[in-house]
Amino acid sequence: MADSGRTKQLISQTMIYGLGIMLNRSVSFILIPVYTNYFSPAELGVFTLVQSLSIFLGFVYALGLETAFMKKFIDAGDNERRKNIYSSTLIFLLLSSVTLSFLLYIFAGRISAIIGISDSANSVFLIQLMSIVMIADTLYRIPMLLFRAQLRAKTYSLLNLLAFIINVGLNLLLIVKLNYGVEAIFYSYLASVIVILILTLFMTRENITLSFSKDTISELLGYGAKFIFIGIFLLIIDMSDRFFLQHYFGESTVGIYWANYRLASVMGLVIAAFKFSWTPFFLNLNEEQASRKIIADVTVYFVFAGSVLFLIFGLLIDIIAPAEILGMRFLDVLYLPGLSIVPVILLSYFFSGLYSTFNAAPFFTDNTKSLLYITGAGVIINLLLNFLLIPKLEMQGAAIATLITYLTMFLMVFFYSQKIYKIELDYLRITIIFLGAVGIFVIGYFVVNRTELSLGFKATIDIGMVILYLMLLNITGMFRLNRIAELFKKS
Repeated sequence: MADSGRTKQLISQTMIYGLGIMLNRSVSFILIPVYTNYFSPAELGVFTLVQSLSIFLGFVYALGLETAFMKKFIDAGDNERRKNIYSSTLIFLLLSSVTLSFLLYIFAGRISAIIGISDSANSVFLIQLMSIVMIADTLYRIPMLLFRAQLRAKTYSLLNLLAFIINVGLNLLLIVKLNYGVEAIFYSYLASVIVILILTLFMTRENITLSFSKDTISELLGYGAKFIFIGIFLLIIDMSDRFFLQHYFGESTVGIYWANYRLASVMGLVIAAFKFSWTPFFLNLNEEQASRKIIADVTVYFVFAGSVLFLIFGLLIDIIAPAEILGMRFLDVLYLPGLSIVPVILLSYFFSGLYSTFNAAPFFTDNTKSLLYITGAGVIINLLLNFLLIPKLEMQGAAIATLITYLTMFLMVFFYSQKIYKIELDYLRITIIFLGAVGIFVIGYFVVNRTELSLGFKATIDIGMVILYLMLLNITGMFRLNRIAELFKKS
């Protein structure tokens, strides 16, 4: 499999974006020991429901302008046009987000009642706090999108590093030292976002003007309208299981589910890094440059990276979770019953990433409406599976519903993409890489990890199995490991 310069560029961008995104989005993963030792499952459950609502509302606040901004900014022929797009977007989102947050703040009590949270007083306060967070969160994303559109991955990552330091530092200060409740998570995030917003506005001041163009906003809203629904559909798939669990089993179950879902977010961080680099990467390609060979190469690299991550964390999570760190369990004993969902969620993230990979074809051929139909079908499948599986299988049912949904969506976008933009994939190599990882995982997870051995000995065997998997891929030529070394060196 010959590497292309464009593929190396994508992997380099993914690595740099990965640093920033993994830092910024790994806060909840890194602080799992703090959250699960200082907060009860019920407290985390209430926070999870409000946070899920905030993530869902994030797409309503953005109004599809994030994807539209990226596309139109990159396509703009001159700097004046780009300044107009940037400034108009900022001004419009400032006005719309303040309006939406005002309504959210006023009707916080009614929203809490609709969700059915038992701790209504705390949830109302969290929703009101969330309404303030949403304004800053919506605005700061636009300067960060500008850096992505300009392929300034290092700047993007350094800003995320700063946000990470502020966020983690304030979480530790407020929770461990000052004994704040779960609202400290929102306070910390709000402070980090405000600092980044101020810095990015200063850094992008040459693109800011006081001009506002209704025509520009109309154009952006027109292009981005379908992405509002695509985003909302994807969030329903990701978040609806929390509300089903809350309805059937209460906030404590939601808290346990959230904590274990966070353990699987290691895969999600890598997928997010890939998505962040993949979108501007293929949008900056023209039809001639966007060769099918590039997508074919990227697919093999992605399947390899995803399979290795699934194997490592799927095998070792049973050993890592009960471990003690600085006198605290990585995952408190109250949260361990949900540990079995982690491998399932890891696979869900894997197929979510493959789904994003083949999203390029509808963009290349101007068939983005197909993504709306596919995600709409995914929502129907997910809600139905949640309704059928969660009452019977509880948290495991929620995880399985998510996995089946993303697997189905990937298959739909794959077959449709192959129809409109044929890509010659090395199916044998991809199949062996993935099924090899799944086979070794089954042996390690259901045989080795279930035997009466010390945790250290189990970890040694699991790591040895991962190394064996990599050696077999290298020896058989399914994936040459020296390619990874070369890419890291060149990146």
